[in-house]
Amino acid sequence: MSAGWLVVGSALGPVEQEHLFQARQMQALSFAVHIPLVCFGVAFPALVLFVEWLYRRTGDELYRTLARRWSRIMVALFAVGVITGTILSFEMGLLWPNFTATFGGVFGLGFAIEGFSFFLEAIFIGIYVYGWDRLSPRAHLLAGLPVVLTGFTGSLTVIAVNGWMNHPQGFRMAQGKAVDVHPFTALFENTYFWHELVHMYLAAYIVTGFVVAGIYAVGGCADAGAVTSAPPWRSRSRSPRWPRPSRSSWATGTGGRSRASSPRSSPPSRGSGGPSGARPCTSVAGTPAGR
Repeated sequence: MSAGWLVVGSALGPVEQEHLFQARQMQALSFAVHIPLVCFGVAFPALVLFVEWLYRRTGDELYRTLARRWSRIMVALFAVGVITGTILSFEMGLLWPNFTATFGGVFGLGFAIEGFSFFLEAIFIGIYVYGWDRLSPRAHLLAGLPVVLTGFTGSLTVIAVNGWMNHPQGFRMAQGKAVDVHPFTALFENTYFWHELVHMYLAAYIVTGFVVAGIYAVGGCADAGAVTSAPPWRSRSRSPRWPRPSRSSWATGTGGRSRASSPRSSPPSRGSGGPSGARPCTSVAGTPAGR
């Protein structure tokens, strides 16, 4: 146990909370629900913005469709994250009132910056989502940058508070009160801050990337199974789970490549592949699935 926590423990005194175990369970459950949404709040806006940038660079409408669809998911996850984050904010004061009252002046700066970041993120995420057909392509792309930056700064300050909780510093105790408080030193010069920051952001991009890739992998396998093994009366009505290239794009290939340079094989004529002439799902090498 660090010396900082010995000071904190001596300031708070003995634990006499009647429902201490239940309070810890409630706080842990709230964190468990909220932290996956934090991962998407940190990494998903950057992925959406990257896909939109690919659209501006290549002119491929598939990227624009994908970014626009992802932006709807982004705002939905943001709304759920707001709810779970608000619950956590109330729990800090309701479940741990003595701790918050005693040391709120030490770590309160982190939550204040997080609050400003949240409001800015809410403003610009609304502009971004509802500005697809109202802003110029350049202005719309620029409107997404504050969403990425505020998601970074907001989570950064909360991570700084968590680092302080693991290694308290930047204050001294006098008569049961925290005095000589230095919030910046307590939060951002803390030795626990940087490795927690790197860990959280790497985890956020790993979680978001694998979840998105896994969803599309499951959708691809479902579509492949529908084409290769579904009865004829189902293969005709099966709708794709994501936008597929139009017939004209097969002539040039994705991104303007020639047909000869495209790694995917040209679509067979009707009646040449799969039940009811449906085009078989092809692998990266261009061979029909299942061979």
